[in-house]
Order: sequence, then structure tokens, then C-alpha cells
Amino acid sequence: MLYLLQFACLILMLISAFFIAVTRIHVRWTNRRYEYSRWMISSALLLMAAHFFLQMHYGFRATSTYLGAVINIMVYQPCFTLFAMAIYNVEATHTKRRKMNLICAAVYAAMLAAFAVGYSFSGSLNIGAWLYVMLALFLGNIVYCIYMIIIEMNKRKKLLETMTATDMRPFTRYAYACLTLLFITATIIPFAILSTKSLYIIGPFGLVATLFFIVNFVALGFNYVPTEELLDKERGNNLPADAVNAESEEESVKCDVQQSAPETGSEQTSKQLPTSRISFIRSAH
Repeated sequence: MLYLLQFACLILMLISAFFIAVTRIHVRWTNRRYEYSRWMISSALLLMAAHFFLQMHYGFRATSTYLGAVINIMVYQPCFTLFAMAIYNVEATHTKRRKMNLICAAVYAAMLAAFAVGYSFSGSLNIGAWLYVMLALFLGNIVYCIYMIIIEMNKRKKLLETMTATDMRPFTRYAYACLTLLFITATIIPFAILSTKSLYIIGPFGLVATLFFIVNFVALGFNYVPTEELLDKERGNNLPADAVNAESEEESVKCDVQQSAPETGSEQTSKQLPTSRISFIRSAH
């Protein structure tokens, strides 16, 4: 039964990674942040697929629940961090993303240090109480990532409502999918790591949540429009929404003036057009 569940997880991770990668050629507009997130999610899925393959080949979880718990924590933490960073990468500014990267890396380094200390004391992968230290660090990392993502999602939603007139449903669905995946992960991970029996029940729910998130992530890419670049510019400069609205109105006024310039007279038109272009128009007449 455990082997079949691991095989199903392996197949779903591979199919999901392929689906995430191949949909890159179908997007109408490309966004650098979104593409970074795409490859982070693909990397996390491939890492999970490799983990399930090794579990099937070497039988860590089948041999010992305790041994499987140690291996799972060491693999799930970077995979969850990649998922969280992919979500956060779409929402936050560059400075905040770098800060979150450093904090998650520090947590993982502390987790590896706890494993090294436990292994040096016990002489085996049965590290005793240090397993619960690693689990506590992992759960702390999950709580921190969820908290930061919720804050940035609320900020971005307010910016979208204030500055654009686009359909909010794709972003809303994506936000709900992200929160669903993260909350399910935070709820089931401790039971999935420490109990093999509970894995048979909560494992399929985790797979469904992952698939739900991937579908909504791809849908967000299909519905992306370049107007969101204005949000990136505003968030990078830390300008208030009113200032950005005023700047947008000023830019629109400039565009209107440039569009109405040909109607004001031939002299204004001749100033804007190069000499070669004027000669070509005259010869055409």
C-alpha cells in the first residue's frame, strides 16, 4: 500500500512538473517574476519526484517510520520553501524576497546543524529528541512563510483594486489556491512525517491540494496582462497609491496630447516627423 502511494506521488509530481514547464509556450505575455516562480515550482516538483523515487528504491519509510521521518523533514523543507518563495516572488518587492530567502536558508542551516548534532551523539540516523528539534524548525519555517505571503497578498490585492480595472477573479482564485495549499501543508505535514498510517488518509488530500494550486498558477499566467508592470514599478519605488494614480493620469494626458498633435496643424506635425519621412509622404501625394 505504501509503495503504491509513493508511486502515485511520483507520477503526479512528474506530470505536474511537465505541465508547469510546457505551459510556458502558451502564455500571451511573459513576466520575469512569474517565470522565476514557474521554474522554482518545477524544481520543487522534480525534487519531490526524486525523493519519492528514492523512497521506493531504498524503502526508508517502509524500513522505519523514524528513519523515514528524518529523510522526509530534510527533503520537505527545501521543497516547501521553493513553493513558498514561488508564491512570494509574484507578490513582494526584491528587497523583501531577499530577506525571506536569507531567513529560510538560515532555518534550513539550523535544521542541518540539529541533524549533525543528533547524528554525532547517536552514531546513526536515529537521532532521538533532535528529530523534534528539526520538526519544530520546519513548522516555524512554515508559519513564517504563510504569514509573510498573506501580508503581501493583501497588499497586492489592494493595489490591484486601486490602480487597475482588470478582472480580479484570476488573482483571487490564485490567492485562495495558495492559501489552501499552504494551510493543508501546515496541517498535515506533522502527521505525515511522524505517522505512516495517517499518511494513507491525508496523502491524497495533499496531492489534490497541490494539483489545485498548479492549475490556478497556470491560469494566473494565462490571464496576466502587462498593466501589472505598473504595480512592480510602484512597489519598487515605495510610492503611495495616490501618487502612482496621479503619475498614471499625467502619462495618459501626455499620450492624449501626442495623439491629438496631428490635428493642431502641419507645423507641429513636421516638427515631430523626420525629414526623410516628410519627403516620402509628399512624394506619395
